Amino acid sequence: MAGEPVVTPPLGAPEDVFVDWLELVAFFNEFRTARLDELEAALEEQYEEVDDDEVDDEDGDLGDDGAENIARIDARNERLRESVENEVDLRIQACEGAYPFVLSADAEELELVEDWTDERYATYLTCLLASHVSRQSLLDFEVETGLISRLRNRVFQVVSTYALCGFVDGQAASVGWPREDKATVLETLRRAEMRGAGFQTKDAPGPYTPPQAKDGGIDVIAWRTENVPPPSLFVYGQVASGHNWRGKPVGYFMELLEVNYMEIRPMVERNTATMMPFRVLDEGEWYREHMGHGRILERTRMPKYAFQGLRIVEAGTETDEAGNMPQVTSWVEDFRQAALA
Repeated sequence: MAGEPVVTPPLGAPEDVFVDWLELVAFFNEFRTARLDELEAALEEQYEEVDDDEVDDEDGDLGDDGAENIARIDARNERLRESVENEVDLRIQACEGAYPFVLSADAEELELVEDWTDERYATYLTCLLASHVSRQSLLDFEVETGLISRLRNRVFQVVSTYALCGFVDGQAASVGWPREDKATVLETLRRAEMRGAGFQTKDAPGPYTPPQAKDGGIDVIAWRTENVPPPSLFVYGQVASGHNWRGKPVGYFMELLEVNYMEIRPMVERNTATMMPFRVLDEGEWYREHMGHGRILERTRMPKYAFQGLRIVEAGTETDEAGNMPQVTSWVEDFRQAALA
């Protein structure tokens, strides 16, 4: 590899990690390109350092014959290429125009699109980078504390608000702390109420509201705007940019927000959602977590809905965080510059 600040995935890593590696290399590469044969070569070095019987049992005992060894390597690479191509195709289809990479026709190269700084791609790139700022990281440098703080305090809040806005095809309110406009929770909720969110806000926090409470545990609320209230769809959202997302289902906090800050809760079925940057390949885990979170908008869903949110804002719909996507694109560019400095 020619100097991109990315480490080789470990042997046995799932296909999403291999594709992340290609995306990160292309993102940092001078020519915006990652080659699959470079990944194959890097993995082959690891295979050569360990006992083949340990890491390659599925291929059987092919002995030390040179031709058989080549056949074994070719079979291993063929499996890798097939899994990578399938995962990239899934991401392209799921993101619906918001995926910032292109796979060559022969599946040899993954290329970052030329206009990668466009706002439509900002959510995917944010999710990709956020997935690797802490543990299980493929980044070969220490991410600046300031970049992580911006991600946690602003950037992921912005893309999550856009994503939930697009998901409900309506409007959203950015409730999570810290709030850019310094408004209180009640002021933020009253603004949503005036835009047809379908609830009534208390004049003051309820008597059992914790004195240190800053956002009621809810990061985003969103609702589908209708000509006649109440909205036909209402969602409470939790922003979970870190690896502890599994322990942060939003339902518990929904009840607290309504009791502490609402005089009359939304008079519709309330839904919950968690926004996170990761991929979940384990189908069993995916279904289990939906039971607690309600719905999960992750790396293959958030970009599509955030792109829809961008178009809603561009059409003139009033919603929180409208106009703040440049904060996200600036963070993505700053992250790249910091890594290559």
